[in-house]
Amino acid sequence: MASWVFILVAVVAALSMLLVFNWRRPVRLNRSVLINRPAEEIWTSIDYLSGDFSWQQHFEHAETVDNGHVRMVYSLKRDDGSKVGWNLQFEILERNVGKFIKVRRTDIEDLSKNDRLLEREINLEPQENGTRVTFREVWGPRTITGFALVHMDAAAMLARLKSWVETGNANPKGSNGWTSAVISCASLLATAAAFSLLLGWEIGAIFVGLLVLHELGHLISFRMIGQPWGKIIFIPFLGGVAVSRVPHLRLADDAFCAIMGAGLSVIALVPAVIVNAWQVTSPGVVQLAYVMAAIAGGLNLLNLLPVFPLDGGRVLRAVMQSFLPKHVRNAMFTVAGIVAIGGVFLQNPVLVAIAVVAFFQSTRLGPARDGVALMKPYRASVMCAAYLSLVVLHGAAAVTFWPSLG
Repeated sequence: MASWVFILVAVVAALSMLLVFNWRRPVRLNRSVLINRPAEEIWTSIDYLSGDFSWQQHFEHAETVDNGHVRMVYSLKRDDGSKVGWNLQFEILERNVGKFIKVRRTDIEDLSKNDRLLEREINLEPQENGTRVTFREVWGPRTITGFALVHMDAAAMLARLKSWVETGNANPKGSNGWTSAVISCASLLATAAAFSLLLGWEIGAIFVGLLVLHELGHLISFRMIGQPWGKIIFIPFLGGVAVSRVPHLRLADDAFCAIMGAGLSVIALVPAVIVNAWQVTSPGVVQLAYVMAAIAGGLNLLNLLPVFPLDGGRVLRAVMQSFLPKHVRNAMFTVAGIVAIGGVFLQNPVLVAIAVVAFFQSTRLGPARDGVALMKPYRASVMCAAYLSLVVLHGAAAVTFWPSLG
């Protein structure tokens, strides 16, 4: 590849990835829903001082604290019986019974950088056939994917509120998660179109199918550790992101969920093994199996690179936070530098772009949050062995079958 072409492609790729993963702006959300009930009935479900918030997922109870503050207590029961709990504390800024309420979240340190909910205003406007309920929210700086996730959650929240007030059931059959599913499908179609333009529709279709398989691995891992199903956002020309609904409170869970994308993707390598073992002679079947193995190997090998925010980087971060917490950032910087050098040596602009993104992402890394359980040596050994096995397996598939893309 000519030097100027390599530099141009690397710069464009790096800027695109930085835009998706590092460009952060506050999110100002304004969404409404028409509820076929009078305002006074709705008020009992949104008043932070006396309302019943049972319609919210994982809500336990609310308690009033000093100086007009309210603490909302949530918890999630894992499949093993343990519970994950968290609190949100709000200050009541304005309140007009039956009409509107405005609150500010007060339990977040460093509000200027935090990407969580900062303020919320709820307005009730009576209309001829019910009440228009409008949520206006301000969130801290978020990436493009974070922006989409806020809107996904807001739409689901309004749907639950409407169902709760109108039927007494916040989760009616057939409606749960439809908004997230629609947005995920729309982003998947856009991503499929993008990769079809880039790779041709045949290879593009296989690539996107394997991308879905990879993200499903992450979703299944959330259920395996006792969490609810997460959310997926697909990004044209880049890939996809699976997000858990509840933060992991064990670094072993973090590492496990990270490697499960490549873990489930091993399925895509099986057809190539079968056609070789059974000596299948159909050229079309053999070619399809080899192409799937080549793309799956390359895609997952890339995701297993030990740089953040890729899956391999999440494993490395979990291990470093468990045993060398003071050196997390330096280790991630070092690995990003090695990947950048490798990208230049191999004339691979994608590797260079990933290294640039990893460098910026690593500036925010450090020791694990308070309350997060560190990995024990045995568990870390198992995770590292599984990680290295997947690297070898997908690396071998990529090297063996890549000529099939010819």
